[in-house]
Amino acid sequence: MKQNLRVLAGALIGTIGLGVGGALAQDSQPQMPMMGQGMMGGQGMMAGQGMGPGMMGQSGMGMMGHGMMNDMGPMMEGRLAYMKAELGITAEQTAAWDDYAKAVKARAAGMQETRTEMMKVMHSGSALDRLDARTKAMENMVQNLKAVRPSVEALYNALSDDQKKKADALLAMGCCMI
Repeated sequence: MKQNLRVLAGALIGTIGLGVGGALAQDSQPQMPMMGQGMMGGQGMMAGQGMGPGMMGQSGMGMMGHGMMNDMGPMMEGRLAYMKAELGITAEQTAAWDDYAKAVKARAAGMQETRTEMMKVMHSGSALDRLDARTKAMENMVQNLKAVRPSVEALYNALSDDQKKKADALLAMGCCMI
């Protein structure tokens, strides 16, 4: 049964990954180099593909641009299911797991809100407005990480030594890492 759940979770993640990869591969926004011809001569050292406002990609949002954050629900659910299966969460660990999953989802919701606010400024704000928006986004990221730490710590402390080794590897890969 556990093996079937792992295979199902892996297949779900793979399928979602392929869909997201295809969506991200489509470039619909024009390139806006950060340092162009007037500043550095030629194309400029930071004007390559994927380098836009703030060195974070075409929309200025890097990995958060091009729809990646717009539909994180199914992808997040798949990653959480995969991680839960890989860790082998027991009945006694379910409460700690549920708190962890809730915190991860809350952090994602906060990231989505920050992204929405930042996108408004990136498309219509001044240079100072964009700088302020980036600063606020980074501050929000730090606050969200601090807010989620207690649930990560509680889950980690509830795990066996073998589960902790798996968690160390999964979290290092960013699997549902906060």
